[in-house]
Amino acid sequence: MMVYKHGSPLLIEINDTRIHDDAISFWNLGQAGILIKGHEEDGFICIDPYLSNSIEQVNPETEFKRAYHPVLSPVMLENADAILITHEHDDHLDFATLREVGQNSENPIFVVPAPLVSMVRSETGNKNIVGAKANESFQIKGFKITPVPAAHTSYQIDLKGNHLYLGYCLEVNGVRLFHSGDTIVTPELIEKVKDFKPHVVFLPINGGDYFRSSREIVGNMSFREAVEFSIAVGADLIIPIHYDLFPNNRDNPAYFVDYLFTRYPNQKFHMMAPGERFIYHL
Repeated sequence: MMVYKHGSPLLIEINDTRIHDDAISFWNLGQAGILIKGHEEDGFICIDPYLSNSIEQVNPETEFKRAYHPVLSPVMLENADAILITHEHDDHLDFATLREVGQNSENPIFVVPAPLVSMVRSETGNKNIVGAKANESFQIKGFKITPVPAAHTSYQIDLKGNHLYLGYCLEVNGVRLFHSGDTIVTPELIEKVKDFKPHVVFLPINGGDYFRSSREIVGNMSFREAVEFSIAVGADLIIPIHYDLFPNNRDNPAYFVDYLFTRYPNQKFHMMAPGERFIYHL
């Protein structure tokens, strides 16, 4: 796997990037990790950063082995305004990353599904935590954030009716983005995201199958479903995620590209390398 940029050069690029007019910048951190930056006054947020080897360290026998090193160290996110977590799986909610991010700075707000607040507070010691609830919008600097229920592979709620799996609709500087987290496609999700009218969607394309399910690897939408979902909700740009980090849970991204070329040749997309920047203009 080619890494576009990493470490200090990547951090310098993030800090030095200046956005003007109706635009935003975002970076691929690998797996489902995305960093998004608007104008300087908008700040920047990060979604689902897995920037450690904690899965392998906790269980050396695991089949989940990183295919490449993290593009940033966790402390490099200490100036983030918020870190959004979609659900509790280790490659999305990585306590090793969150502990290190909060070690020298209380700046990042941790946004997690409401049922996970007490666990995250206990594991990280961070008291600056927002419990995200489906369809309840909130503001962090220039970002309007609306959590939406995700189904990985079904909708799950706690005893208070709060969803354990979320995606996030984000609006900053006039640009609307949707990060699905881990999910399959449902009619409810199509309707919710279609109403949001996203310009950019970040969607998993690794799919699922019997053999992975039999090893308790929970499925996602496939490359075909991600494309059809994007068309159904009217997305301008598709950014596929969640297919690159773990060789045991991949699908070939060439299938995604081929399906678009065959069925929707005018649909915009971009395959991002880890550590790559993309600037999106309205």
